[in-house]
Amino acid sequence: MPFLKKEAPLTDQTEANIMLIEKEELEKQKENLENEKIKINELKLQLEQREKEIQEKEKEISEQKENIEQQKKKIQEIENSRKEKQKLIDNMARRFAAMPPQNVIEIIQGWQNSDIVDVFMRMEEIAEEEGTQSIVPFLLTLLPSERSSIITSLMLDQGMREKIFQ
Repeated sequence: MPFLKKEAPLTDQTEANIMLIEKEELEKQKENLENEKIKINELKLQLEQREKEIQEKEKEISEQKENIEQQKKKIQEIENSRKEKQKLIDNMARRFAAMPPQNVIEIIQGWQNSDIVDVFMRMEEIAEEEGTQSIVPFLLTLLPSERSSIITSLMLDQGMREKIFQ
């Protein structure tokens, strides 16, 4: 009985069998190569998708950088404008302090209330810094009472804002 033998059964090693075995091995290798090719194509698609995502992120980041640069420029322009206005206010405050009060009133008649308040507040600051008496209260008495009350109210509001933000 061959199944009881201790030796493995001998297979027919004829050339046809060898060719058949080699053909099966080649088929398996071909199948493995096809599977590898599919995997490579899937990985390639994933890489292309990731590359697109990265390009989109880079574009978004560059747009954000450009936006930030524009905002920086705007902030710088605003800051420069504010500094320039502050210089003008300081200059006008010093000039008004040296002028006769009636001349000051004639000059500011056409001004906006907010500009008058800015100059008057700076005049008050300068007088305080120099330890002198401010002429702003006297200038307010020379203005029409309605406008004087509006300017005084605006000065109080601005003074409160300055104290809050200090």
